[in-house]
Amino acid sequence: MKKELIKNVMLITFTMLVVGCNDDFLETQPLSQASEDQVWTDPKLAEAAVLDLYQGTWAGTLTREETTDAFTDQAVFTHPGRGVDGYTEGKMNPAGNFMDMQWFSWPELYPFIRSANLAIQKLTANEAGFDDAFVTQLLGEAYYMRAFYYTQLMRQFGGVVLLTEPLGLDSEANNPRGTFEETVNLILADIDQAMIFLEDAPASKQRAHKITAMALKSRVLTHVASDLYEPSKASSVSTIASYSNPELIGWTSGSQADRWVAAKAASKALLDETTGYKLDYTAPATQAEAIQNYEDIWLQGDQNQDYIWGRSVEEFGFGSRTYPGGDGWSQGPGMVALYHGPNGYHEWAGTTPTEALVSKYDFADGTKFDWDNPAHAAAPYENREARFYSTFLYDGGAWKERTDDVVKFDKFNEIQTGYYTLADGTIINGVDTRQGPIEDWNGSRTGYYFRKFADPTTPASWPNDLQKVDAPYIRYTEILLNYVEASINSDDEGEAIAWLNKLRFRNGLPAVTETGDALLELYKRERDKELVNEDARLFDMKRWLEGPESLNKQVQQILIQATEKAGSSIAASDYRKDTSAFDYVYKPTDIVFENRQWQDKVYFMPIKQEEIDKDPSIIQNPGYN
Repeated sequence: MKKELIKNVMLITFTMLVVGCNDDFLETQPLSQASEDQVWTDPKLAEAAVLDLYQGTWAGTLTREETTDAFTDQAVFTHPGRGVDGYTEGKMNPAGNFMDMQWFSWPELYPFIRSANLAIQKLTANEAGFDDAFVTQLLGEAYYMRAFYYTQLMRQFGGVVLLTEPLGLDSEANNPRGTFEETVNLILADIDQAMIFLEDAPASKQRAHKITAMALKSRVLTHVASDLYEPSKASSVSTIASYSNPELIGWTSGSQADRWVAAKAASKALLDETTGYKLDYTAPATQAEAIQNYEDIWLQGDQNQDYIWGRSVEEFGFGSRTYPGGDGWSQGPGMVALYHGPNGYHEWAGTTPTEALVSKYDFADGTKFDWDNPAHAAAPYENREARFYSTFLYDGGAWKERTDDVVKFDKFNEIQTGYYTLADGTIINGVDTRQGPIEDWNGSRTGYYFRKFADPTTPASWPNDLQKVDAPYIRYTEILLNYVEASINSDDEGEAIAWLNKLRFRNGLPAVTETGDALLELYKRERDKELVNEDARLFDMKRWLEGPESLNKQVQQILIQATEKAGSSIAASDYRKDTSAFDYVYKPTDIVFENRQWQDKVYFMPIKQEEIDKDPSIIQNPGYN
């Protein structure tokens, strides 16, 4: 690797601030006079160096306007020219013609891996004679964070360059990629080491401890047991079948059945070690309870049992190294409602739901939604399952108070994403449409917005009114879903159904009746809905080999036309959703925005050419030469 980059990484490591017990543990300030020797002889500086490893998580899916769901069938990014089409149109290439999300990025994450290596080296030597318990916890965190970052890279690239020691300034650029198996083995060894070191570490939702490591192990083993990495399944993919280095992107030995058994055991260990949130229903929760249950999980954030690990706003702050800013604003979780909310609230509609995602949501009684059913099409937003109402903002749905300048268009604080014709011929373009009167360029292209992760009690105007919504990285429910998937793939449908029912009952849905392929399909769509905008669908789509199913179709909007009924008399300023006064017609319609098409090469990311130029021993992924 380049010597200049190594030097910069080392400089970052040695410029940590002293962290007090009650200070924001992720905030960092320059400490320009700190040398390497000072860092690893002063306990406060040593702890600061380890805590800085968490900076590379950014705020996960709440980091920016674009979420990884926008790279799939589930969402679309409203504003062109940001590189999203690298995924959705298969345009990505080694020159970097794609959006590189920081928390999954090769050049962004390797500096943190190198810093973890340095921490492991110095703490293992412990030349300063730090207290054993202090060293043990910091070592556990360093091993955990190295495993986490290698997991992020493995899910994108397959086998990656495996660095376990800090590179010196005179290191030669000759660090070829490890095989997929070697990469997975290093990750699992680091996780196991972290679990040993963190056995007695205090429980935390921000810093790693034993439960955090157990959860990551479940994620890793579930991911690598999947079809994308199994040669007998992945051979159906053109780029994978013709790749000359299959050992870099999948297993070349071992049994997929054995891998699912290992994934099942790791997930069950976590489920037995701790408990989730409201998973003790013996029958479906009421609709009101179920709506509240789902909202609680993300509005309560790190105070909720379901939240295992993430970036908490209070401990994260708005002035940390990976979020330069301050003076009342920042990127990240404080701005998530502003990023994705309706233009009629002066928000930006960054990532919005597609009709394909909305149609995955059943009715409250478990009936599948179907646009070809006239009754469903006539009232598509009535009696849907609880997560529908906790996840989406849709035409006629209640939301927050409008700002003073918008009240004249909407007195009732209801989303308007349709077009309404009054009896006198007046046409009202909904205030939250791209043809509406408020910042139309920020209107949704699909007729929907995300409600999930937006605080319903707090306005979201820039640069003030930032929200206190925590960013989850791993939830108990994900591990539950991992266990269900591993059970299905281990021919233990009874166990899969029992745990899937716990989730469905919490969400107000009836018990599972499906078996076989139908059960697997039901499970996958449950996972899609439960983990919306949590960095799940992109990787699930790939590991299930569902790329064509996800992206070989155009984005659809819901076109809503309402016509005032004869005899009714509504003033333009008094419009609200009212089926007694208006006839509504809902029509899913393709939009010409992205020319979505799946390319098999997108199953793996390209390694940027600049990285290969630094180290020619690195072999490129399939489809990018």
